[in-house]
Amino acid sequence: MENYPDQNGSSIELKPTREFAGLIDKFWFVQKNEKYRQGHFEILPDGNFDLLFILADSWCKLVFAGPYTRKFCVPMLGEYDYFGIRFRSGKMPRIADIKPVDLVDTMITPHKILGMDIDALGERLYFLERIESKQAFMEDAFRKAGLETIAPAGIGIRSAEIIESSGGQIKVNDLACLAGVSIRTLERVFLTEVGMPPKTFIRCIRFQDTLEKMRSGKYRSLAEIACECGYADQSHFIKDYKQLSGRLPGCF
Repeated sequence: MENYPDQNGSSIELKPTREFAGLIDKFWFVQKNEKYRQGHFEILPDGNFDLLFILADSWCKLVFAGPYTRKFCVPMLGEYDYFGIRFRSGKMPRIADIKPVDLVDTMITPHKILGMDIDALGERLYFLERIESKQAFMEDAFRKAGLETIAPAGIGIRSAEIIESSGGQIKVNDLACLAGVSIRTLERVFLTEVGMPPKTFIRCIRFQDTLEKMRSGKYRSLAEIACECGYADQSHFIKDYKQLSGRLPGCF
């Protein structure tokens, strides 16, 4: 579903085409608005990798980021366009000489992806004014590289899919049993393919699932949310929420 920007420069979001639904969560775009000189958006702990293009008519910067295990704020300047690609939880596309573990809790600025120079790529994206055109261009680039090449599906990736579908309500030993490997093997492979230990990933996914339930407004109390999301009790939920977000859930 698309969310069109208001005069404050909020983002437009688009879901990927069906071909890329297993790899990409969404595309988003914020057009420059020089009335708003500087703002920021807040990243809360998640399991996602992101590509962010910061675009101007003669300049481009690409940021490859995430996933995050702690709160982080990213500055946004009104003089630039921002075009982002958020990938599905645990799925880092192999489009640059970067390992998943290198991106946890940080950002890297590659000079090339898929063999393309970032300035040339940024210029193409900048002059494609509509988000639909930017999305089609990037999906075509991924398609030419080959989905099997940029999105290999090993034990770690398949385990990440199970964690995501469970809302983070699964234990590492149960995950290892489902994968048919030992806990130690799962931890080693998961770290290589996803970039963090499975226990940490589970915690981040459960936190994101909790946020989604809180946003829905369907729950009458924190205790009800804690129970629904698999926390031992309300105090456990509040402690975990504060550690991950830096604030109490009542402030949401």
